Amino acid sequence: MIKIGIINQKGGVGKTTIAFHLAYLFSRANKKILLIDVDPQGNLTSCFKEALPKENHIKLIYEGQIPRPLEVDKNIFLIGADITLSKYEADAKLANFFKMKNLLDNLSGDIAIIDGPPSLGLFTSNILLASEYVIIPTDMSKFALLGLRDLLDSIENVKTNTNKDLNVLGIILSSVQERLNYHKEIINDVVREYKELMFKTILPESVKVKESISKGRPVFDIYPDAKISKAYLELFEEIEVRLNGKR
Repeated sequence: MIKIGIINQKGGVGKTTIAFHLAYLFSRANKKILLIDVDPQGNLTSCFKEALPKENHIKLIYEGQIPRPLEVDKNIFLIGADITLSKYEADAKLANFFKMKNLLDNLSGDIAIIDGPPSLGLFTSNILLASEYVIIPTDMSKFALLGLRDLLDSIENVKTNTNKDLNVLGIILSSVQERLNYHKEIINDVVREYKELMFKTILPESVKVKESISKGRPVFDIYPDAKISKAYLELFEEIEVRLNGKR
């Protein structure tokens, strides 16, 4: 099973939206997708379920149990989260850092997509220790861009000391308004700084994404001709190429 974490310590950069759409794109490529929500806000979970049964909750890994993936759409299976997960993040004993890895070792599927919280604490550490690849979404805000170097340093530290299989699959710019000169300057600066780590695809800002998710569907189902829909398809193609080149 390919294990992909979607992480950034900054909130509101598009992690959940990207996880949601990639799950559908991979599932329609005839892959069995394990979608895991590790954010106590539970936004990814709420895309599919208003109330999450306990047996499908990621918090069970911190209680010595294995949660059961819940089928939420064709080829998509969810292990979800809600605010009750938050109480476990302070329990930073060594064994708790490997709970996600142990879980994935006991589950089957083609691809696991893990949606991380806006922090670099226990939950994100679990993702880094369990994943083969990470995708880093970032928006155009100053704080998100400043935090990129710290995040990449944390990833490199995990790779060097604990998880040698960990690789950055790519950095994706989201919520971009390409007509703004300020955003154009940021794009040039970020591409210059991070070069081959950058996905060529840029996800433009679009209210159509929120509208689609509120209906429980990916944006390319409801607005197939929209710029954002085409961007997601292009991003998916880039991800497939990078995955094939690394395996």
